[in-house]
Order: sequence, then structure tokens, then C-alpha cells
Amino acid sequence: MATAAINSKQCFIFKKTRSNLHSCDGCSEKFCFSDLSKHRQEHEVELEKIVTDCDTFQQSISEQQQDLNHRPLIQQVNEWERDSIMKIQQTAEDCRQRLIKPTDENIAEIEEKLNQFTTDLRKIRGNDDFNEIHLNNLRVLLEELKKELGQPLNVSILEEPTSFINKISISG
Repeated sequence: MATAAINSKQCFIFKKTRSNLHSCDGCSEKFCFSDLSKHRQEHEVELEKIVTDCDTFQQSISEQQQDLNHRPLIQQVNEWERDSIMKIQQTAEDCRQRLIKPTDENIAEIEEKLNQFTTDLRKIRGNDDFNEIHLNNLRVLLEELKKELGQPLNVSILEEPTSFINKISISG
């Protein structure tokens, strides 16, 4: 900022006529000597703000170089991943909750059949009145009960081809 003495007019800040004014090369305004010092101090304060902002920006670059997770696009991918996982977990929990009652009912029904089977088995054993045909029938009935427990309900899990999770990719 260069100054030149000018012999008339008003000080830009003080708004009074002064005999000795100095012009600021940056803003082209005229200042008395004391106000020119204040004007210069304002520039110094602004320069310090720019230096601080530059230092902060340089620190940000350094952090991004050292840690991938500080990079905005990496953060966006990480956020997509977290959101997708949360959607999957919530959907799985909803499905589990929808299966609990029918599964419990199915288990209770199988247990009731097993209790009847056990009663019949004890009766046959107690009467000592059985042969190979009875044994084969008992074995088949027991295997059917096991199979019912292994493949319960008339419910199936459907995987829909339309995705509720947006696929991401990188372009550019």
C-alpha cells in the first residue's frame, strides 16, 4: 500500500477536511494520517485471517493425505455402506419378527403330534404287541415329524429382484 500526500479534500473515515491527506492505492480513498494507520491495521487483520484460513486448509489437505476417511468422497461411500447395512439389518429383523408367531405355532403343532406319537409308542411298547410293519410305520411317522420341524410352515422367503439399496459406482 503506497501513500502519496494530497493537499485538499476530506478524510474518508473522519469526514472532515484535512490539509494533509494520504491516498490508499488499494481502495483509492483519502485518509488523514491517524485514520490511514487504522485503515492499514484493518488490512493486517484481514491478512491474518487469510493466513489462518490458509493454515487450516493446509491442515485439511494433510489430514486427507494421511487418513482416507477424511476425504469427502470416501466419507460418502462410508455413509452409503452404513445406511445400506442398517437397511439390511432392519429388513432382517422385520422378517424375523413376522416369522416368530407362525413358527411358534408350528412348533406347538409338531409338539402336540409328537406327544400323541409318544403316547401311541408307549402304548404299543406296554402292550408288547408290535411287529416289523408297526416299527416301520412308527419310524416313518417320526421322520415326518422331524421333516416338518426342519421345513416348517407354508411360508417362504422371497428375494425381490428390485433392490432397495441403491448401487453406487464411481464415474469420472
